[in-house]
Amino acid sequence: MNGYYVEVKNLVKIFKDPATRSVVRAVDGVSFGVEKGKLVTLLGPSGCGKTTTLRLIGGFEIPTSGDILIDGSVVNDLPPNRRPTAMVFQSYALFPHLNVFENVAYGLKARRVPKDILRRKVMQILEIVGLVGLEKRYPSQLSGGQQQRVALARALVVEPKVLLLDEPLSNLDAKLREQMRVELRKIQMSLGITSIYVTHDQLEAMTLSDYVIVMKDGKIVQKDTPEMLYRFPTNVFVASFIGKASFVEGKIYERKHNEAIVELKDGQKVTVDVREDSNVQLNDSVLLVLRPEGGRFVSPQEGLLKGKVVTRVYTGSTFYFEIKTEHGTVSVEIHGHEERKVPQLGETVNVSFERSSMSVVKRE
Repeated sequence: MNGYYVEVKNLVKIFKDPATRSVVRAVDGVSFGVEKGKLVTLLGPSGCGKTTTLRLIGGFEIPTSGDILIDGSVVNDLPPNRRPTAMVFQSYALFPHLNVFENVAYGLKARRVPKDILRRKVMQILEIVGLVGLEKRYPSQLSGGQQQRVALARALVVEPKVLLLDEPLSNLDAKLREQMRVELRKIQMSLGITSIYVTHDQLEAMTLSDYVIVMKDGKIVQKDTPEMLYRFPTNVFVASFIGKASFVEGKIYERKHNEAIVELKDGQKVTVDVREDSNVQLNDSVLLVLRPEGGRFVSPQEGLLKGKVVTRVYTGSTFYFEIKTEHGTVSVEIHGHEERKVPQLGETVNVSFERSSMSVVKRE
């Protein structure tokens, strides 16, 4: 046993379009594992295969090939109601004619759980998700956040081994979404439930996850902790999809174990940290990845790039700048209180970047 509680092996799902007779490989050879009690997020743009992968694990789609194992057992042939999983859908899928208590109790009733045990379990889970006192309300009488909690309680009350969540916060407004992210993570960690979460929102993925799996075109492009994913993206797609980034062309001038020296077009040399298993080699054409929050306005002697301020946006807590340089346009973000004097639109500036905010990827 390799320590994974959920394991997906070479999963493939092919859909045939009856109108055009074309074939779509929605999931294309996907393999990953989830350790017990961990929350792993499938992250990627629309159409990348993340929801199809989740539906395959839940039994709502049948794989074309490959295996799905939960707690060491292959579950490919089991229907959703016989898998040790529970799904929270994007639409919540609450029964409008049932009140909160009845919605949450639905799965237990279907399993013929005795009434006294059913009531105790429902009330326990309502307390965990903060819905005690709302048992008699109907979905139409609840806010979006409350409906989301009911959907979560309904999934958790049957004590699944694996919780599957398909963009459960996407219908909420920004502030509520932020609150629910924190709540969801607290509940998941306190119950220690193995969870797989699907989202296209990179901030959500970074906030919630033990590990993030980035998908594109039905394939996995990188799996890592949120910190490592942000700090050491393996390609341009991941670097640009996770957070904000600017890119400057260069080539690898020198390569050591955990660092590389990148030579820019003007001959400047920049030392960056790299992972030992990084695929960048000596003389490779690369892109220097610059994270805006690591940018600083400095003296000409200290500057890496020189350019003109073409965008200046104040958000209350930060200033966001775009600087047009001979290497292309780069972004800089500084906290409002960090610098007394910030550049004005049209001003010529010199910019440097902290080493921890730079990485390097191969040009594609």
